Amino acid sequence: TFSRHPADSDAMTSCIVRLGTRWNRHRWTGRLRNFSVLPGPTAERPDLYVYDLCPFCTRARMIFGLKKIPHRLIFMSYDDVETPSALIGKKLAPILHLHGQDPFPESLDIIKRVDEDARWGPPLLQKASGREDLKLFEKNHWPLMRLLIHTRFVHAYMPDLTFQSAREYFVAQHPVQGPNGEERPHQDEWRSWDQAKRFSWYQQNLQRSDKELIPKLNEDLKEAEDLIFQEDSVSPGGVGYDDVIFFCRVRYLPLILGLKPGPKLEAYIKGMSQRCDIPLLTTVQLNF
Repeated sequence: TFSRHPADSDAMTSCIVRLGTRWNRHRWTGRLRNFSVLPGPTAERPDLYVYDLCPFCTRARMIFGLKKIPHRLIFMSYDDVETPSALIGKKLAPILHLHGQDPFPESLDIIKRVDEDARWGPPLLQKASGREDLKLFEKNHWPLMRLLIHTRFVHAYMPDLTFQSAREYFVAQHPVQGPNGEERPHQDEWRSWDQAKRFSWYQQNLQRSDKELIPKLNEDLKEAEDLIFQEDSVSPGGVGYDDVIFFCRVRYLPLILGLKPGPKLEAYIKGMSQRCDIPLLTTVQLNF
């Protein structure tokens, strides 16, 4: 199982300190209204705007850790529309801002741009293999993983969900299946409900986790043991885009207290977390 441990490794990234919390290596914006407080990226240190809860943002963060690239990591509040809109014209993350260039989004575009930039060394990532077993694993098991993770996000301390308004915004944007087996509603239907009903479905799914959902996921995760080539890479040939796609999902599993991953999956998650300098969420596990 994933034990609680200090999640932060020695920082390879530049930082602005926020005192008093474990997020002391990173800049946290809240609702950023005045961009003059941020000096902007330098030639040696780009800015990366992210949500901690976003798998696509985890993808973008991976390349910076793997290549040990100093950067400023900026967590936006999840209900902050102004900051990403000012940067790229819409609410989207991750966003990379390189010195002298316009900010741009899309995780895979960011990874490619950074990995192929000569100032940070030769390209590191292996090309995507197109493995069907990895695609099938995500298709079959991400819905349950997502349900267990999302219902915990709104109770755990996350830098992008600090405000109640941010938690409400997150719930309104992410439907979950019904506590009695009802199908996951479409976005339009979900948003037509009042907030109390949406939160009720989140809470009821959380309450049935221990006896029903976590045991099922424990059984499902046994399949991952046959998917992982070694601790350092999910596929032969070294770390690559297969890891970008796989790790960005399984990184959130340690949030689920009581989960019992197999030895290869646990070693892979811990090892990739250290290599990418991306903390796991063991320190914010819920006691239920």
